[in-house]
Amino acid sequence: MIKKIMYECIDVGSEYCPCYLAETNDCITCSRLQGKSFCDCNWGGVCIYQRYFWNGEKVNPSRETYKAKILDKKMVGDNLIIFKISVMKTLARQLKQPGSYIFIRNINKPQFFDMPMSIMYSNEYNGEIHVAVQILGSKTKSLLSLNDEILVRGPYWNGLQGLKELKTLKASNALIVARGVALAPAVLVLKYLIKNNNKVSLIIDKGKIDEVFINEYISDLNLVTIESDITTEKGTLLIRELIKNNNYELCYSGGSDRQHCEVKKLLTELSPKTRFAISNNNEICCGEGICGACSIKIGKKVVKSCKTQIDTSYIVEKGEK
Repeated sequence: MIKKIMYECIDVGSEYCPCYLAETNDCITCSRLQGKSFCDCNWGGVCIYQRYFWNGEKVNPSRETYKAKILDKKMVGDNLIIFKISVMKTLARQLKQPGSYIFIRNINKPQFFDMPMSIMYSNEYNGEIHVAVQILGSKTKSLLSLNDEILVRGPYWNGLQGLKELKTLKASNALIVARGVALAPAVLVLKYLIKNNNKVSLIIDKGKIDEVFINEYISDLNLVTIESDITTEKGTLLIRELIKNNNYELCYSGGSDRQHCEVKKLLTELSPKTRFAISNNNEICCGEGICGACSIKIGKKVVKSCKTQIDTSYIVEKGEK
């Protein structure tokens, strides 16, 4: 029996649906807005095609870009900056869920300097968000001179794959493996899991950052923390022993695609029923599914990974870039 792979749009049912993909018959969820003459979707909310029809066959307004105040700018090590940014309280509330991210850019640069950045911390009561930026190329280097204002576009939510697995986990055991700058988005994952009464073990690998820059964000959380270089044989043995000796219902991998594959191999061998969630490492450029930079090929289907939730095991084992 061939398993049917279900693709779910992260924006479906939100104020940003229907989006521009509806105009070109490329909707991720709605079969009618894919050019088909029948309904074959798996969406249980208000019909997307009907919403599009009620809108006069027009899309809903997309995310706006606006200037935001930089409350603080902190350099960590040689190539990591933590920005504390003042935003609207509504936006801060929308960015509290795991996988949330925004686009930021230098206020003096054109739109193609937009870069996606995961949310590390969000406080809707005072309208404040924190992001950790690793300085690597032209886009991130352009942020070095900023001290007062920064351009922000959001909210976006597909910064991780396996969101449903993560959000439905309650009163269970979970293992989080995070390395380098991927420690930043792991903070929201940790807080969400602990909020749902899960017991969490966190393996921290400093990676190239060479500092545990999330300590102040997780110091008040009830979790087991272990520091280890997971790229070594000793680190692999640690993960193996933890999986083998604990009944983990979920494992989240925050790091490179190679890390995802290595963790998945251990789970397949030692605990195949464990749910799996991973950081979304695909090249996200527009965030709206238009440019195609984030596209991955699964079988014969090209999937827009900036907006689409997909079976994580299928991505890790069979996805082609």
